[in-house]
Amino acid sequence: MIVGLIIALVGALGGLIGSLVLPWVDTDAVKFADPSAYAGYAWPTGVVAIILLGAAVVLVGLSFAMERKRKLFAIINMFVALGVLVFSFLTPFSIRTAINEMILAGTIPEATRLAMFYGYHAIFFGNVVLAFGCAFLLGQAGSYRTDDKLLRVAHLWHGRIIRETTITEHHDIKIGGAAGCNFIVPLTADPESNDSITLFKFLDRSRFGLVLNKDMHGRVNINHKLKSVKDALAQDADSNGIVNLAMGDWGTIDFGFNQIFFNYVHPDVVIGRGGASKTGEGPFVAAMAASAFVAVALWIGSQFAWDPAGSIERHASQRKIMKVEAAVSMEKDEILLDLGEEEEDDVGKRAEGEEGKFGDPDNNPDLENKVPKRDGQMAAKIDVKNVGLADLLSNKMGKGGAISSILSDNTDAFENRMAVAMAGTGSELVVGYGAGGMGFKGTGSGGGGTGGYGRIHGLGVVDTGGGMGMRAGLGKKGAKKVGKMQIGGMGSSGFCQKSNIEAVVKQRAGAIRACYEAQLQLQEGLAGKLAVRWTINTEGQVDAASVTSSTMGNPKVESCVMTVIRRMRFAKPEGGICVVQWPFVFSPG
Repeated sequence: MIVGLIIALVGALGGLIGSLVLPWVDTDAVKFADPSAYAGYAWPTGVVAIILLGAAVVLVGLSFAMERKRKLFAIINMFVALGVLVFSFLTPFSIRTAINEMILAGTIPEATRLAMFYGYHAIFFGNVVLAFGCAFLLGQAGSYRTDDKLLRVAHLWHGRIIRETTITEHHDIKIGGAAGCNFIVPLTADPESNDSITLFKFLDRSRFGLVLNKDMHGRVNINHKLKSVKDALAQDADSNGIVNLAMGDWGTIDFGFNQIFFNYVHPDVVIGRGGASKTGEGPFVAAMAASAFVAVALWIGSQFAWDPAGSIERHASQRKIMKVEAAVSMEKDEILLDLGEEEEDDVGKRAEGEEGKFGDPDNNPDLENKVPKRDGQMAAKIDVKNVGLADLLSNKMGKGGAISSILSDNTDAFENRMAVAMAGTGSELVVGYGAGGMGFKGTGSGGGGTGGYGRIHGLGVVDTGGGMGMRAGLGKKGAKKVGKMQIGGMGSSGFCQKSNIEAVVKQRAGAIRACYEAQLQLQEGLAGKLAVRWTINTEGQVDAASVTSSTMGNPKVESCVMTVIRRMRFAKPEGGICVVQWPFVFSPG
């Protein structure tokens, strides 16, 4: 056993001293700002491995002093060595993580590669030697002095040897039917009896005592005198029935058909035992080979199986938030938005030919136009006597004021800004390519006109319509097709504000309806249902929008509606994003 203890002690001490004195990380490969980071005790897993290896050194030292508990300490050390192996194997991965963080922080170069150094190798291989020494000790019979006396015991049944061995462990030897007995020998007629007795009691180093009682039978040779068990109990036993055995003593104790034979022998005649190298037992050799293979494989894996810095991936910093979808209730009553009846076409048609053009074509084309809005409300009924040239030529409007000045030859009478603009002599009101303004006066022939269709645009709410150039006609009112749109009610949960989403969608309902009406003018009877899904990010903006289902059959309506949805702005959700789905139903008015 001494050989196994020496091997275990050398491995434990070598690994412990090497791990404390030598650096664990190669100083040439990794440039730590803190020099202490190169030591094994700077890393949590390394600290645990060093502490466990120190405990193994203590257990091996106790094994030298406590001979009877050597094998127990060896078994404990096997588990300790396993713990050292695990934590020393994990240490490079802890160091690798720290190096990756330093590379990402820019404190060390990106080309840095982790390389373990002699301190790590020392604790790893020292631990392997420790485990090998403990296994060697467990498979070893032990070492003996020449004056040692060993107890040889054999179990016989009907005179035939069932088991024969030499007791090298210093502990009591029990026989009986109990599982913990050294020899299974029925003590009674009942073969299932669990009775047991101590037949040999360990006294001190290399000394055993034979424990006898009055119910035993057999014969013993004590001090070279052969006698019966009863005589030996009466003559040689102490008050506890123990007979001290000396070199050469032997005997046979009978238990029915079973017999226990014993005698004291010298170490050179040990039977049934041998050194670990001479056992020849396949399981022990296989276990040792497998342990060595696993240890070496783990060490190789921790050194060469991965590239620490090669797997670093850079990602933009992202704030992780919870994604919550707003539930849409498709069964709620839909809200019908009253979008009006048919509206008159408030855009006049331009006359054909040269008569329909404003201004001078030779003027600067980049000249900015300043035109009042013409999208005024159209009058449903017009009294032709009070509009246009009929009113202009009447006594009411033609006798004086700006209009009279325009039609007269006296340009000096222009006193107000409107008259100046209308006469074409000012610079404030500029339209088209005209030279100075929107003037009625000019050069060239006039009169009844023989061109194509022309149109006089009113400055207010009056539109005279289109007509032939030779007659004053009010024309016909144009009709624009309008549509109706229904939006479904919505239910939401999570971080979305239902009231805000509904308010924004209803606020933009007019723009969504306009998408539909633009195509309704071209495709009569256009109708259908459009379901749109969009995501509201933490800033209240629409991140993504898509059409989940559509019966419109008109991609332009869908594209236009998606554009309106993407431009919506909502209140910022608190704590996450929202996914909203909303149906829109379109039908002709």
